[in-house]
Amino acid sequence: MKKTFAFLFLTFYGLVAVAQNEDYPHVVSVQSGVSLFSPFRGTITSSQESSDTTFSFSSGSASNFPQLNVAYDYGVNHWFSIGGALSYNKTTLDLKDLKSREQDYGNVKLGVSRVTLGARALFHYGNAGRVDMYSGFRLGIGIWSVKANSSALDDKIDEVFKEAGGGGIWRALLGSRLGGSFVMPQVQVILFGLRGYVTENIGINGELSVGSPYFASIGVNYRFGGGY
Repeated sequence: MKKTFAFLFLTFYGLVAVAQNEDYPHVVSVQSGVSLFSPFRGTITSSQESSDTTFSFSSGSASNFPQLNVAYDYGVNHWFSIGGALSYNKTTLDLKDLKSREQDYGNVKLGVSRVTLGARALFHYGNAGRVDMYSGFRLGIGIWSVKANSSALDDKIDEVFKEAGGGGIWRALLGSRLGGSFVMPQVQVILFGLRGYVTENIGINGELSVGSPYFASIGVNYRFGGGY
């Protein structure tokens, strides 16, 4: 009985040790997540102008580009890794016949996008074989960009360009969009992450987090390189 128990223990230890010795320090992940941008999609109910309505429109729609995240992590040892990540979000709002009490804006399109650059640190635990669990945090900056244009504004710009001469040339150079950019700090706490490898190098992953740029994500990852 003792010999059987010792044999099973050594076998299990050997499997875990082999798995650890075969760990790969370089991991590249591609994920799609759920963020504040995600709910902005579908048809928007039209608004009828009244005495207490500032703006009205005949119809509208909202869409967003799926949140994408690309990350690289380097394993310093079996329980700690550092890396960087790049994320992208975008949502677009399209309103037909937008009006206020003083102004007719025509058809208006508003686009808001965000590029997030960050560094992250992960603490790994409970790892054996092809399973990798971790928690950590990510610090970075979000570069926000806002762009808008309207059909009414286009007509007015055309009139100005025609008076100046060479309207087509000016339109090609300057366009009709109005917009701007700004930068904000981004903080994310990764509550729980899980990687499961279906082959020696390729796996699937998921994360639950608090903060920006996403609250939950799923994706694929690829590990490579030698042991630690």
